[in-house]
Amino acid sequence: MGFKRRCASSSGGRRLRLRRPAQDARSEGLPYAVLGLLEQPLDPALVSERETREGRLVQYIEGWVIINQANRIFGFDGWGAEVVGEVAYRPLSLADPETGEALAMGMYTATVRVAVRGCPPKADVGCSFVSQDTPEAHEAAYKGAVTDAMKRALRHFGDQFGNRLYDRRNGPDATPALSEGTPRPWAPASPAKVEEMRRRVLELSARLGIDEDRALAWVGKRYGQPLDALSATQVADAVRSLAHELNRRNGVPASGRPNRRQAA
Repeated sequence: MGFKRRCASSSGGRRLRLRRPAQDARSEGLPYAVLGLLEQPLDPALVSERETREGRLVQYIEGWVIINQANRIFGFDGWGAEVVGEVAYRPLSLADPETGEALAMGMYTATVRVAVRGCPPKADVGCSFVSQDTPEAHEAAYKGAVTDAMKRALRHFGDQFGNRLYDRRNGPDATPALSEGTPRPWAPASPAKVEEMRRRVLELSARLGIDEDRALAWVGKRYGQPLDALSATQVADAVRSLAHELNRRNGVPASGRPNRRQAA
C-alpha cells in the first residue's frame, strides 16, 4: 500500500505518491530472492565423487561448479573473493604408514575472504599437498590451496555450496566402501614386494637421520632377527613404525594421510 502527501509547489500543490520499496528488496541483509535460492536443496547433479586411499567414497563439489553457483545465486557483480595475506608453503615429509610410500613433500595453505553484497564477509582456510618437486606440481598445489579456501568460505552460505558434505556423520564419505567389520581382501605379499619393503625400512631410517648400521641393529633388537630374515608381516610392521615416527616429527596426524579438501 502507498500513501499520499500534499506538498506545496509552483504547480499549485500537486499530489506526490510515495511508494513502498519492492517486495523483494531489503534495506539490510541479503535480498529475499537470494535467500530463497540459498534455502533450496543442493542439486545432486553438481556433486562429484572419488574414492580415498582407504576405500571410502567422498562427495565434493569442484571449484568451477562453486563459482558458477555463486554467480547464479549472488549475481556476477554481487560477490567477490580475495586472498588474505600470503599463500604459505611448508615443506614436510609425509609417508603412508602402511607401505612407507611418500605421499607428500610439502603443503600450501591459503586464506580466502568472500564478500557478498548485503552481508558480512566470510573467510576460511584451505590447503593442498605437493606430491612431487616439479613446477607443475607446485603450481597445482598453490592454486588448489586457494580454491579449497574459497570453497570453504562459500560453504558458510549453506547447502547450495555443499556445506552438508562436510558433515562426517552422514553421507557416503562416512561409510567405507567395505562395511564396518568386514576384512579387506588380502593376498600374501610377493617376494619382490617384501624386498621393496625392506628397502623402505632403510630409506625411512635414513630420512629419520639413522644410518644403515643403526637401522639394522634396531630391527634385530625389535624382532630378534636380521632384516633379511623378517617375514612380510614383520617388515610391514617395521615400515609402519618408522613412517609413524616420521609423520610424528613432521606434526602430521596419526592417520598419516593428508586431508585433501580441494577434492572435497
